[in-house]
Amino acid sequence: MANSLGQSSSRTTETIRKSEHLWFKDCGLVIRTGNVIFRVSGEILAAKSPVFRDMLQIPQPSDGETIDGCSVVCLPDDPHDTTAFLRALFDSEFFEPYPSETDFNTIYGVLKLSNKYLIDFLRRRALIHLSCRYPTTLEGWTGSTPMSWKIEPDLLIPVINLAREVSALWVLPAVFYALCITTPHHFRALARGVPFRDGLARLTPADLEIFLEGSYAQRECASAMLQFLWHPEHLQGCTTYGRCYVARCAERKYREGLQYQLGYQPLELWGEAEWRQLAPGICLHCVGRMKDMHRQAVRAFWDDLPVKYHLPCWEDLELMKEIAFA
Repeated sequence: MANSLGQSSSRTTETIRKSEHLWFKDCGLVIRTGNVIFRVSGEILAAKSPVFRDMLQIPQPSDGETIDGCSVVCLPDDPHDTTAFLRALFDSEFFEPYPSETDFNTIYGVLKLSNKYLIDFLRRRALIHLSCRYPTTLEGWTGSTPMSWKIEPDLLIPVINLAREVSALWVLPAVFYALCITTPHHFRALARGVPFRDGLARLTPADLEIFLEGSYAQRECASAMLQFLWHPEHLQGCTTYGRCYVARCAERKYREGLQYQLGYQPLELWGEAEWRQLAPGICLHCVGRMKDMHRQAVRAFWDDLPVKYHLPCWEDLELMKEIAFA
């Protein structure tokens, strides 16, 4: 039997709530997800989404549910996601293009549902926001690209799961790298999951296996990042070999703890601060050669990062990203 919000049972009246930001009295469609209802324009939804267009063309039964005289469409989606998605669609100031500030919960909901309901411009906008934190180039990782949202360690697993769901594979090498950095302090999270929304987010068994294998390989690369301190013994062109090698060996001994402490983050293992603190007994020629060797090691690590996590090469990932952003 048809009913309205005012005609519902007392139990229903207590549990169902109108969306604070998405209840437009001049619109004729009510969407219900969980215990939240939204009153919006079915015409705009149909114009933006072929999925909604086909859905709303299906004739409603004469005794179908109504609220305030409006037809009700029930969706199986999470109310948090639906709220973010509909606000992005109906409020132009809510989810503006990058680099405007946003947050992961908003990106998550907008991307998840714009992907599901085939709203291309919102999907593209959300993908660009998501990708700003996880570049596909070494220069992007080490540079100062503006970030439109903040990340906490517990959000890395939901980011991975979302990227898998919407086929945004190009963000995964950098996300796996970042997760590996936090892993020494978050081993339990991999097994039990991390709090997200009203439950726990876990890696799939396949991604857990990929991550554990890749993080071990990432940790093993730490020694390659510091190899320039001791190998080769004689850097071609050095005229003070004995003095330089003694100083390099002393630097290696001094820095052994660095490899242990920062081994899970080889890209950050040696930077400008370490170059400034380098032992003064090393000649400028050797310092220049050492910098070249370090740059080559960093580049080699970055180039091989997707392979460590069983992903396509950077060239293929870049192409996927270019197509998605087009």
